[in-house]
Amino acid sequence: MLKPSTKGLFVELSEYSLLAARTSRLKPPFTIEAVEECTLTDDKQIDNWLGNFMGLNKGQFCIGVCGVYPPNRLIRRASLENPARAKDPAFLPDYLKQQFKVDVATHSVAVLNAAGGSEFNITKGFSRELVFCGAPTSEFQTLQDRLVSFGIYPERIELSTVSLLGGLVSYSELKERTAPTMVLEIASENAQVLIYQGNQLDVARPIPYGLNSMYPIVQKELGLKDEASARKLFTSNTFDFTEMGGVLLKKLLKELQASTGFYEVQTGQTIGEIFLSLLPDNLNWIGSTLSRTLGVDVLVPEYGDWLQSHSIEVSDSVDLLNLGSRWFGLFSLMGNFNENIEHNKKK
Repeated sequence: MLKPSTKGLFVELSEYSLLAARTSRLKPPFTIEAVEECTLTDDKQIDNWLGNFMGLNKGQFCIGVCGVYPPNRLIRRASLENPARAKDPAFLPDYLKQQFKVDVATHSVAVLNAAGGSEFNITKGFSRELVFCGAPTSEFQTLQDRLVSFGIYPERIELSTVSLLGGLVSYSELKERTAPTMVLEIASENAQVLIYQGNQLDVARPIPYGLNSMYPIVQKELGLKDEASARKLFTSNTFDFTEMGGVLLKKLLKELQASTGFYEVQTGQTIGEIFLSLLPDNLNWIGSTLSRTLGVDVLVPEYGDWLQSHSIEVSDSVDLLNLGSRWFGLFSLMGNFNENIEHNKKK
């Protein structure tokens, strides 16, 4: 049974945790009344936690807006040599299969314009610069089923990487930041590097190294008995890995330096900031190490005026100053990024 929609719920489900926000309603203007994080150690306990958070009775479901990170999510940049060929309905599916080994029969894929992020529409002209985003349909279904098992009835499910980019672009516009920004998503198996400037996504490429690639190094450097012990120590709050950062991130840094070097040579632009999403607070040393080695600042968001620009107020009980970068994806599910930023700034 659905609970009457007197409150809004926004959740972001990643491999690290479930982030949630309760709002006064589901669509802006509204007030963020509370935010909480729930660990994923026991899915059955999340149902009870959500019931307390949203005031649900046993067996009730709460309508929510959900962001997810499918393990094999797809964010790929493409420059078409002949955009007019996209008039052929078979062209883009064939392009996906040939260039990225993605079959639209088994994947849910959206095609966006690299500038602005609007949906690609061949009837409105020929756009050369595109972004393909999506994931295997089965992974979306699995994540949807998991959300339902928590007691959440998704009003919509978004690919969090895409909504995060929309939020970051709007944030940069509001703050009048014009230098290119690198966004880095680090998961267990791999990572994703994205570079945007203004309202355009210029680079989107996967990196075949994630947190799992660091555990054998931790084991070796600290003389631990196995990788399981290394993983447990790595994910705890009991050891500071800052001094080992350069060694642990060596492979990842090499890939990032190659990406930034190529981008800067091609465009003549220098990366101004790096933004790290997803990572728990105990892994903040990763951002510090990357910042120091790459010679760029870490983008630390100031949420207050950005949320206000999207008609979102925040309750006094929510301490935005103690919410790090990993909450940006959750807040990005709330805004309408087609709004005119300048208009909002003048309100």
